[in-house]
Amino acid sequence: MTGWILKCSQCGREWVLPVSFRLNEIGRLYHFCPYCRENTFHTTVGREP
Repeated sequence: MTGWILKCSQCGREWVLPVSFRLNEIGRLYHFCPYCRENTFHTTVGREP
């Protein structure tokens, strides 16, 4: 499984979402941020090394 690095548009923190989908093809993603504790928009920064 691949991990994708996401960046929250609200708090600006980056975190890893462990999924095998190609998130780089989606663009923005509306997902729950574990730091803000809210559903916010995220951008895909890249793959986890």
